[in-house]
Amino acid sequence: MVRRLAGPTARPPGVSTATRATGTGTVKSADRALDILELLAASGRSLGHAELARRTGIPKSSLTMMLRNLVDRGYVAVDPVEGPTGYRLGDSTYALARQGARVRDIVAVAQPALERLTRRVDESSALYLLRDDMAERVCSARSERALLYAMHVGVRAPLYANSAGKLFLAWKSARERERYLAALDMAPLTDRTLRSPVQLRRQLPRIRQEQAAYSLGEFTPGVAGVSVPVLDPHGKLLAGVGVALPEARLDEPCRQRLLAALRACAAEISAALELRRG
Repeated sequence: MVRRLAGPTARPPGVSTATRATGTGTVKSADRALDILELLAASGRSLGHAELARRTGIPKSSLTMMLRNLVDRGYVAVDPVEGPTGYRLGDSTYALARQGARVRDIVAVAQPALERLTRRVDESSALYLLRDDMAERVCSARSERALLYAMHVGVRAPLYANSAGKLFLAWKSARERERYLAALDMAPLTDRTLRSPVQLRRQLPRIRQEQAAYSLGEFTPGVAGVSVPVLDPHGKLLAGVGVALPEARLDEPCRQRLLAALRACAAEISAALELRRG
């Protein structure tokens, strides 16, 4: 949506759906929703129902239902000045754009840092973001070792079973953390997955204090995860950066070496993000 508006090949605003060729396999309702959002974004002002119908070519009855859905989800808002017939982009649209830009920035900065980290420690590494009470792997670098754990992008892990996930839990407010724990169904992923919120709760103060978290065969049998936080200058948690390796390799000298490398990588990512934002 945002990309099409910004790009040089974006469709000029006001071109109706009826005049545009429909690509094979497209979903008409999805296309129409994007037409509405693109038109509101390009107009820079509130538009009434009649003007939206005329400029998009969407039948008025269908437009009414689509606007109702978009307003309910916060992607379109009723303009308080124009009244119930004026529509503008809603807060959810701007939040989605900001989130997308934030993820692009983090991945652009983190990917080369992860590659340097993996060369330094010779273990697979990844960056995680918090997604709906899950830790999502958004970029990674793979070790060249014969015995390794491949960290595929897009994988989501429960917070209670993943080292980066435990970081996200430790940095939640007390109220958010207790709400999460109260509703938690700790489905076992391996025979070493934590089974009780009490066990998990005991780990969190130490994770926050040491700024490091571990998953020892809790998400994947035989695989250890070690993660540290990526913090902004105010101490806000931005992401988790971690490595995964066979548990047999994680002795104390290895753990200390990994922590030093991870903390240097996290600091590098944090500093680079500040430069991009400054």
